[in-house]
This record gives sequence, structure tokens and C-alpha cells, in this order.
Amino acid sequence: MIRYPSSFIFFVILFVGISLYQIKHFITKKEIELTQIQNNIKSAKSDTNILKAELSYLKRPDRIEKIALNTLGLREILPTDIWNLKDLVDVTITLSNGEKK
Repeated sequence: MIRYPSSFIFFVILFVGISLYQIKHFITKKEIELTQIQNNIKSAKSDTNILKAELSYLKRPDRIEKIALNTLGLREILPTDIWNLKDLVDVTITLSNGEKK
């Protein structure tokens, strides 16, 4: 017959063994999850780099100029289109006073 202390030690060893197995299983699951997260991060970084390259391709000045001239019907800025801010202020003052040029 097994004495009381021997059966207690047997159950403690059994408990420790089952606990170690559960811990090992938990760690293995977390390692798999970590690997998946790292793969997702690599994929996101790759996608970000691709999007940055596409954005810089779309922001090219020659492309934007071509779209502005042909598609939107805009025209280039001429020197006569540039106004002095003081002239604009003088015109608004004279218009607000009711005077005509």
C-alpha cells in the first residue's frame, strides 16, 4: 500500500508535469501568433513602400502640369497675372468709398 506522503508527491509531480505541458503549449501558440504578426508587419511595410512610390509617381510636376493644361483647361501664369498686394488693397479701399476709376 502507498503511504500518504508518497501519494502526495506523486500528485505534485503529476500536477507539475501537466502544468509544464500546458505552459509549453501556451508558449507555442504565442510563438505562432508572434510569427503571424511579424509577417503582417512586413507586409504592411512593403505595402507602405509601394504606396509611397506610387504617390511620388503621381506627384510629378510634369504630370500635374499636363493634367492642368489639357484636362482642366488651366493656363500658365503670365507676368501680368501677378499683382501687388498693395494695389489690391488700394482698389478695395476706393471701391468701398464708392469712387470709380
